[in-house]
Amino acid sequence: MRQCSLFDGGNDSALAGLVPAVRAAMNVAAGQDEDGRKRLVDRINQIAASAGIRLTAGNTRAISKDTLDKWLAPGDRDHTPSLLAVVAFCRATGDAGALRVLLRAMGLDVMTEEDRRLRDYGRACLEERAARKRKRQLEGDI
Repeated sequence: MRQCSLFDGGNDSALAGLVPAVRAAMNVAAGQDEDGRKRLVDRINQIAASAGIRLTAGNTRAISKDTLDKWLAPGDRDHTPSLLAVVAFCRATGDAGALRVLLRAMGLDVMTEEDRRLRDYGRACLEERAARKRKRQLEGDI
């Protein structure tokens, strides 16, 4: 795992295209079916209501299909989804693509359950190899 630095210049040019890339990932996850998008709005609203969060800056507790369409519009510069909205969207779709885009801008990535299992397996293999090497050293000392 890599520790991020607050002072690391990094690739700041990646930030310029961040919102369009997030919107593109959200568009892929939302699909093109209008009825599916209407159901998606309902799922997003359910998630927000159960978490007790607001997805927009106004007093409205729920979003509309129009709001979702504005969030997903590639050329829209005025209706950027909030971080909470992106997280709720990803939970509703089961697709972490938009979060992956945000994290990659920082040089990080999303780790799935399968990724964790493979990481743990690899770690166990390395530990086993180190234990065998230590055992051989101890046997040589006997």
